[in-house]
Amino acid sequence: MTQINAAQPGVPSPYANDPVVRRATRIAGSAGIALAAVLLACSAGLVISGLVDRQYLVVVCVVALLPGLLGLGLLSTSRRVLRGEIFGTTKATGVLATMAGLVVLGTIGALIEGPWPAKILMIVLAAGTIATAVLVNRADRALKGL
Repeated sequence: MTQINAAQPGVPSPYANDPVVRRATRIAGSAGIALAAVLLACSAGLVISGLVDRQYLVVVCVVALLPGLLGLGLLSTSRRVLRGEIFGTTKATGVLATMAGLVVLGTIGALIEGPWPAKILMIVLAAGTIATAVLVNRADRALKGL
């Protein structure tokens, strides 16, 4: 008889059908999808602003790729969290750690030099990243039965 490793991609946790675990994964997955949508909207806004001011088109579009790629990665991993996969929470933690570094740098830059809308947006993104990381951590612990 073979044993199934729940940490592999596509394999749900044995605890995934428990109501408390299911609620934790739904909340964490929904938070990840919401944060991914915000990142994709920011990325689209940066691309549009680059199209309006053609002088900085290349720089703005390259900078816009970072939140866009992180948003797509978080969207993909959040779907795995919703399915109750331990692999999804592990990947989401990695994406959120990368995103946290970029958000901290962006927040510091916005607070020093940015206009008020940028300061507010970056503070909200920082708070959303922290909240999503906490929710994903709770879902990960629930999926592992801890």
